[in-house]
Amino acid sequence: MLKVPDHQVAGHTARHGKLGPLIDDSGRFYKPLQDDERGPKELAFYTSFSSNTRIPDHIHRFFPVFYGTQLLEASNGTGLRPHLVLQDLVSDRLNPSIIDIKIGSRTWYPQASEDYVHRCLKKDKATTSLLLGFRISGLRIYGNSESGFWKPEKKHVQGFTPEDARLVLRKFVSSNSPTDSNSVPDCCFAPSVYGGSAGILAQLLELKAWFEDQTIYHFNSCSVLMLYEKESVMKGRSSGAEVKLIDFAHVVEGRGVIDHNFLGGLCSFIKFVSEILTSPDEHSTEAYPDNLQDACPTAPTGKDTIFINGLLCKNPATITASDFKTSKLKNAGDTDNFFRSSMNLVTAFDYPGLNTLGLSVARTDIDVDGIVIPHSHPRASEILFVFKGVVIAGFIDTNSKLFQKVLKAGDVFVFPKGLLHFLFNSGFDPAIVFSVLSSQNPGVVSISNAMFEPDLNVINQLVRKFISVSADNHIPNVTFQSFNNP
Repeated sequence: MLKVPDHQVAGHTARHGKLGPLIDDSGRFYKPLQDDERGPKELAFYTSFSSNTRIPDHIHRFFPVFYGTQLLEASNGTGLRPHLVLQDLVSDRLNPSIIDIKIGSRTWYPQASEDYVHRCLKKDKATTSLLLGFRISGLRIYGNSESGFWKPEKKHVQGFTPEDARLVLRKFVSSNSPTDSNSVPDCCFAPSVYGGSAGILAQLLELKAWFEDQTIYHFNSCSVLMLYEKESVMKGRSSGAEVKLIDFAHVVEGRGVIDHNFLGGLCSFIKFVSEILTSPDEHSTEAYPDNLQDACPTAPTGKDTIFINGLLCKNPATITASDFKTSKLKNAGDTDNFFRSSMNLVTAFDYPGLNTLGLSVARTDIDVDGIVIPHSHPRASEILFVFKGVVIAGFIDTNSKLFQKVLKAGDVFVFPKGLLHFLFNSGFDPAIVFSVLSSQNPGVVSISNAMFEPDLNVINQLVRKFISVSADNHIPNVTFQSFNNP
């Protein structure tokens, strides 16, 4: 039995005697072919696309399945009319939240009449299409079993400003009521819906990668449909987040030219979504917000990248185990220098798997009688592990009190964030220390560089001042010599 779909958020609806799409209980969506050239154009696209061997298999999943055409009684009572038979995208969903995003700053096709171009341009200027490269055409957001769906009127949606669009995209993934104008959207479902290797953002990036190369079609006035199940997320299950492309009545041949209109709008929309992942709380002042997806390895410059927490992130679909391994701390550093020490700090710039995790790692090599001159990390605490040797580790708090301990292999010590600290090799063999710092960009402020040029007398005074070991660990006549001055 055919019926009017209740999940439709944009376009012509089959209500009140109007012509519109119908659905059945078998998961089919019946879209009436329009009388003018748009009907044949959309049919031609589906026929071409479904049989085109140049379309990658992974791209087909972003389009509704096409089952052909069928003559059906039109919803407006005008008799039999050919309908496109398509996949009903929500037939297996209970209460899906849906947003229809029309992509492109220009919504008319090149061969359109002057009157049609004028009407489209007027609407593009009145909405966010011209400004942002996309506009929200319709939406419905599920609240709960009592409140049901929030589905604003078409005229209200058409009046959305860029800030309104940003707010709606935040409400789409929030637990608080979308109708409550006094509450700030909490975006608590953003990691499950927008983030992750199978989330909305990853799917949009996959589409973006294809549009950067494909020149087969130009998708004029097409929409990106985003949908997910809020109830499923609230129960700790998968969000079922999906991205689909719909509405192809104005698709034309690409003729070997990239579809810059669609690609530009898609990139703009991706930026809006990624910003929500970056700052779920728009009032947050944290320099490094919590990571909101499983992983975000640093990406090389190029395609399939998106700005998330400070460095470009790889498309989740391209992440490999190699991103989470590094061998940069395997080799000893060069201690043939004035201080007889070497520190190798590895950050997300060199170790992709660290990106957005708020961590850096380091290896410090200290030769006999070597010192890591007092320094601080303004953005990180540091926890160190002595792998080999005997070292004296110490720091000075804001009351000028010195805290220090003699550490041996296997010992762990912590330097609090921003405090001046140092290391000295007090043993008879070279020492190796590994550290983890609580920022992916900890920074280093060294008093040797900030206050003076290296001088043996100054260094010896510093060593004597900082290293005040107990009687059991007394080191008599500690002096520091450079290799060039034995």
